Amino acid sequence: MIPQHPAHGSIGYLQLPTQDLARSAEFYQAVFGWRADLEFGSFEAPGVIGQWTTGREAATGGGPLLWITVDRLSPALTAVTEHGGSVRTRPVLDHRKRWLAEVEDPAGNHLGVVATARTATAQTLLAVRDVEASSRWYQDILGLVSDHGGPSYERLTADGELVLQLHHVDVDHDHGSVIADPAGPVGNGVLVWLGEVADFDGVLARVTEYQATVVRAPHRNPPAGGGNGPAHREIWLRDPDGYSVVVASADGEAWQLGEERADLP
Repeated sequence: MIPQHPAHGSIGYLQLPTQDLARSAEFYQAVFGWRADLEFGSFEAPGVIGQWTTGREAATGGGPLLWITVDRLSPALTAVTEHGGSVRTRPVLDHRKRWLAEVEDPAGNHLGVVATARTATAQTLLAVRDVEASSRWYQDILGLVSDHGGPSYERLTADGELVLQLHHVDVDHDHGSVIADPAGPVGNGVLVWLGEVADFDGVLARVTEYQATVVRAPHRNPPAGGGNGPAHREIWLRDPDGYSVVVASADGEAWQLGEERADLP
């Protein structure tokens, strides 16, 4: 809700160039959740109202850049590409507090996307014999929602947040078995998965400093040419008791631009 008398100096109105009103409205609704009124060509975003205009050229050069806050980096970048926009720069960690990435809307306007960086989140992964059957059990019993699907791997969410991963015991996905002891029972397939780690490079330095046991060296997931989901970096470790520990950077941190095919360290 916009106040009736906005404070002096506040940004109270925004004009965005477009060549296709309906396409722009669909993009901003899908990516950022803005409310659009096609009859008047207007929109409402948190704290600001505005209007699309065909009377201005797209903002593609230098000058002020509009930064829009998103809850999660990777889903936002994916939505940008799925709804007619493009990702212009790799995400950059700003003062270890926020992720910054530049994107382009369908009209060619350059925008900034900003997401709060997280220290870490627990993302449990279970090795299972039947991914789809296990997924149905968790969905039916706990009300979790499938965010991937398929016979090899599953991501289950609650309220839009990833809470559980399921991985088939016989699929290696370029990282080897998810079971620490393949000769043992399936129950030993639990991995401690710490995702959304903002200080991933700091973790790598500390791994070297403490001479921690590395099961799999730092790598991009997926490998080069495999697309942008989840587009993060991982390192697989073994803790003092022998448990497998996976540390992953923020989803989207290793976003691969269209013309860029080289793998990341």
